[in-house]
Amino acid sequence: MGLFKNNFSPLMRLAIPLALTGLLQSGVFFFETLFLARLGPDVLAAGSLVSWLFGTFVVMIFGILSAISILVSHMHGQGDEAGIKQVVRDGFILSILLAIPSVLLFWNMSPLFLLVGQGAGIVAIAQSYLHALTWGLLPDFLMLALLEVIIGLGHARLILMFGILSVSLNIFFSFVLIFGKLGFPALGIAGAGWGMTISYWIMFAFLTAFVLIHKNYRRYFHPLFKLGKPSYVYELLRVGMPMGVMYCIEVGFFLAVTLIMGSFGSQLLAANQIALQYMGTLMAVIFSIAQAITVRMGHLLGAGDKKSAEEAAYVGIIISTLLMLLVAVFYLVFPQVLISIDFDVHSIENKTIVSFAVQFFAISAVFQVFEATRIALFGALRGLKDTHFTLLTSLVSFWGVALPVGYLLATTGKLGGAGLWWGMVFGAAFSVPLLVWRFKSKIKQYCQHDLPDKL
Repeated sequence: MGLFKNNFSPLMRLAIPLALTGLLQSGVFFFETLFLARLGPDVLAAGSLVSWLFGTFVVMIFGILSAISILVSHMHGQGDEAGIKQVVRDGFILSILLAIPSVLLFWNMSPLFLLVGQGAGIVAIAQSYLHALTWGLLPDFLMLALLEVIIGLGHARLILMFGILSVSLNIFFSFVLIFGKLGFPALGIAGAGWGMTISYWIMFAFLTAFVLIHKNYRRYFHPLFKLGKPSYVYELLRVGMPMGVMYCIEVGFFLAVTLIMGSFGSQLLAANQIALQYMGTLMAVIFSIAQAITVRMGHLLGAGDKKSAEEAAYVGIIISTLLMLLVAVFYLVFPQVLISIDFDVHSIENKTIVSFAVQFFAISAVFQVFEATRIALFGALRGLKDTHFTLLTSLVSFWGVALPVGYLLATTGKLGGAGLWWGMVFGAAFSVPLLVWRFKSKIKQYCQHDLPDKL
């Protein structure tokens, strides 16, 4: 009981605002799916391709830039204000550098979709979405860098306030431009991209003005354009790049699953997108809890309180797992309630999609319990600046176990799309005991030797 009494409240003060923010942000793609489903299965299938491509890049950039919050949290615990200023400057520079290749790739992505076997009609529909979204990448990356600083300082409630505003603008502009409301033309799927782009530019401008004016933040951002030493770009990349690659590997895996589903037909792809829509929403909450674990541990370790840091990690892991157990029950008992938000479950035309989606929800119930535990363990290891082992674990568990096992079950085992989902279960279950062993080993090493920068 002492474990929860001493750590539950401070961890939740970080975790709840971040989790709500993650839930809100994932709601953007939830509503995008809802809106695009109204335009037909082909548009929804095209939207799923772009959503998972965008998701792959955003989480990769998020992973790299998450190093900002890790470094800031440790420096905040140590009271190193000068170090925080330099991390802020170099994080801002890094986000600009990362945006350049991302813009070029998004603008020229359509031929690559064709190369991996997607139908020409679906790719043609997706192209207008891609081009519109490309213009929003730079402000999105810059905004991520700014928010990571605020997270590292432990001001999670402010993140929630900005999240509410950002998501509201995103959904509003997407709805207006997709369906042609308030006198605007109906742009269809392109409206989803333009809605996101407009909201990103507005939010970046607003957030920049806020941190430059507010007395609690402006001292960290005034030296933003003063170049000099020391530079933390290398340190940000050293800590952040494994996380970025890890997230890319994981979300890239789901993109690969989406592409394989697409090769089986648009109805299977649409059903898969319904299940992934909910999984993405709920996993955003778990990712936020994991980030809260990282920041809380950073503050405690920076202040020299290693015992509380370890306890906070265990509390966060338990909370994440229990939350997904509750979700699993709902998936198994009420799948058609969830599906009915996107499609009429009583329509004969949707019978096949609904049948596949129910099947995917049942398997996802098992997968998400393992996945929640795994992600929370990642957060604990990030608090120790251990990001390389998590990268290796993700690579092996998803691409070495989940994808080949899932593909064999889908094809040779004749399980179809369900086989791919069972492969995901095996991959996530494979990684959990490895991560538990790693965390116990690293926290013991940290406590004995007090060498956080050499982990």
